[in-house]
Amino acid sequence: MESDGARSARCEILCDCYKPTEAFVGDLLEKIRGMQKLNTPKK
Repeated sequence: MESDGARSARCEILCDCYKPTEAFVGDLLEKIRGMQKLNTPKK
């Protein structure tokens, strides 16, 4: 069995993996702003 300290450290690392970085979010927003809007199809 692993110690509580080792387990909490591993859990923290795993949780951090799901948090996007500022650079990633900024780059993503920049790409989204550069995209053109699609026209809604007419019926």
